[in-house]
Amino acid sequence: LNKYYEKVIEPFHSAEAVLIIGPGEAKRELEKRMAHHKVNVPILGVESSDKLTDRQLAAKIRKYFQEAKIVA
Repeated sequence: LNKYYEKVIEPFHSAEAVLIIGPGEAKRELEKRMAHHKVNVPILGVESSDKLTDRQLAAKIRKYFQEAKIVA
């Protein structure tokens, strides 16, 4: 599990920001691991989600950012 999270977190070091979407406690665990590995990337949000297809995930991300622009 440690190796898995390390691989997931690795590209975040060069990201501008991160939106975390996932099931159960996995998203919270990812947040903790990012803090532990000192990943200084803003987390835009943490959204609960069950299993999603690639298209469903893309739609959820689009919706998130469309709503964020309206609120901002």
